[in-house]
Amino acid sequence: MGAAAPGPRAKCGSMLNATRGSTLSATRGITLIECVIALAIIAALMGVALPSFGDAMARARLRAAAEELAIDLGNARMESVRQGAGLVHVTLRPGANWCWSVGTIANVDCHNPPAGSTWHVVRAEDYAGITMSNGTSTSFDARDTLAAAGVAAEFTSAQGQELRVQVMPLGRASICSLHASTLDFPRCAG
Repeated sequence: MGAAAPGPRAKCGSMLNATRGSTLSATRGITLIECVIALAIIAALMGVALPSFGDAMARARLRAAAEELAIDLGNARMESVRQGAGLVHVTLRPGANWCWSVGTIANVDCHNPPAGSTWHVVRAEDYAGITMSNGTSTSFDARDTLAAAGVAAEFTSAQGQELRVQVMPLGRASICSLHASTLDFPRCAG
């Protein structure tokens, strides 16, 4: 009895190995069409996301400008108390080229303040796309128990959202929204 002839199983295994080898060598990567389709999907998603991202950035700048002024008003109030009987002035200049300064001298030109007259200056360039439509300078005096309450400033974004920073009778600064409850701030009263 000699060697048996290869059975059907042996032939099938040989063909399977041959088929596998040709399949592996044919699969090399993605085609140009698949790459173009993927890029088109990414471009469509970016087209939807970018305007939303721009609006979010504008809201963040509006919010940051209002919050920074509220913080500066609070710091001015505390500094006046710390100095004892010292006056601390917050000078606001509304308009397209708006600015504000905090210091010991009232009505300082916050675009070109005299040396040593201010502790902090903020300009429109710091918050691109945000305008200060209304601004009233205020002073804090540790000898007075009540501050000059009222509107300190109103900020507007290019999208038309508006925030108001106001000084309460006890000198605390608060932020509110002029039109609706947006940006996590309550609607302004009156």
